[in-house]
Amino acid sequence: MDGTGVLFTEFLSHFDGDYLVIPLPSHGPQDHASLAQVIQKQLPQQDYILLAESFSGGIVPELLKLELTHIKGVVFVASFLSSPNKYLLPIAKRLPIKAFASSSISIVFYKLLFFGKGASKALLSKFVKVIQSIPDEVLKNRLMVMSKQVLPQVTFELPTMYIQAHSDKLISSNKSQEFSKIFNHIEFKKIEGPHFVIQTKPKECALVINQFIQSGQS
Repeated sequence: MDGTGVLFTEFLSHFDGDYLVIPLPSHGPQDHASLAQVIQKQLPQQDYILLAESFSGGIVPELLKLELTHIKGVVFVASFLSSPNKYLLPIAKRLPIKAFASSSISIVFYKLLFFGKGASKALLSKFVKVIQSIPDEVLKNRLMVMSKQVLPQVTFELPTMYIQAHSDKLISSNKSQEFSKIFNHIEFKKIEGPHFVIQTKPKECALVINQFIQSGQS
């Protein structure tokens, strides 16, 4: 949900091939359709595989509706297409997010829900700095979008992979299985890790993504 791309650094160090990280805008509308309009202007003019993590998964169907010819496949990581928790999100959006990020109890909370017990101090510190860099209103707007998110009424045929974090405390297995209703050619890969699996298990995620890309080229 941070949308900065800063937390992808270690994962990208294990990734084979060229890449482009597109940050989400830090102002303006934060609904998935509006974000898709912003992102499409920055996409490459050659063939590519699109990777979307967590909140950004909802942007992908909106991009695909635009019939962009260079998207040849999609990788979702610990993502969702409908609201992951309609009961917790209304509470979360009322929290003073930045003030909470700076509190001592936040580290315990982040480990419990996002990163797991083995998360390094460096990773947790980077996450806190990222959260503090984002306007509070933007974070709350994205939480509002998540609370109202519904499953798209459309299907797609392009090759798709979903990386499911085995110990994800935010996204249930039911939410991940919803992707098979929308993407007709999808494979699921389960990696032991928390919701931020691409940050805590960067090498493992890079390996399965590299394999997915190579299989599409063979």
